[in-house]
Amino acid sequence: MIEFVPLQLLDDIIQAYNLGQVLIAVFVLAVLGSFALSKKLLSLNVVLFGVVFLLAPSNLSPLPYKMFGLALIVIGPVLYTTARS
Repeated sequence: MIEFVPLQLLDDIIQAYNLGQVLIAVFVLAVLGSFALSKKLLSLNVVLFGVVFLLAPSNLSPLPYKMFGLALIVIGPVLYTTARS
């Protein structure tokens, strides 16, 4: 009897992509989820993902993703200060 194990399916999907690409997908989903709630929450989300992109191991995530993380760290506080709610 073969059982369906969702972790094997997830592992097969993730092996085709690097960590930066997976983080981009999660970041887009998180931005879409927090966009309707609050702009301050959105900006905190942007800063958090900037830190995650920057601290990701360099052998799993190429340099452009680290630069994207640095840009998010710069953009996040600007969004926070311009948010009204």
